[in-house]
Order: sequence, then C-alpha cells, then structure tokens
Amino acid sequence: MHHLFQVGKDVILYAMLGTNQAVAKGTIVSTNRDNMLGGVALGKQYCEVIVNVVLKRDTILPRPYDGVELMADALNMPIAWPYQRVIHMFISFFKFDETNQIF
Repeated sequence: MHHLFQVGKDVILYAMLGTNQAVAKGTIVSTNRDNMLGGVALGKQYCEVIVNVVLKRDTILPRPYDGVELMADALNMPIAWPYQRVIHMFISFFKFDETNQIF
C-alpha cells in the first residue's frame, strides 16, 4: 500500500502521457493491491478511484472495463488509476488554464 494515498481522500487525476493536464477529480476508494476491478487486481501501481468530476471527457482509461472505456464513461464509477498520476487535492494549489493545464 502506498502510505501517502489514503482511502477517502479527494484527488486529481492527471493524463497518462506525462503532461500536467488534469483529466478528472475523484476520491480514493481502495489501495488494496488485491482488490479486483474489471476482473483485474489493482496491483502495486494502481489505486481505485471514484470519478466525481470529469475534466477531459475523451481521456482513454489505462484499464478500461465493460462499458467504461473513456473518462466520460467513468463519472460516478470506480476506475484504476496509477499512483504516479494522482495528486492529493490538498497539495494541488496550482492554477489551471482553460485546457486544464497547470500554469
């Protein structure tokens, strides 16, 4: 378990391709590597997040599952997202432009 990521904490999810683009806001619901989502265990690199706000609808999910392939599909749904692309909202004091890029 990644001790910095706690269940119940609100987070911002960032694009997979190494950009600083925020793609969604959500809440961590599991950091248990054995937890199954879409028939696949989370493993060491991913946490389970409920998506509360979609910022970039056309984002392709890194671990799609039946009926949930794009961020637009994931509103109010659980998704697996890599820890490396998750930032706690309390430390996210950055400003965002109209394309959700940090500036």
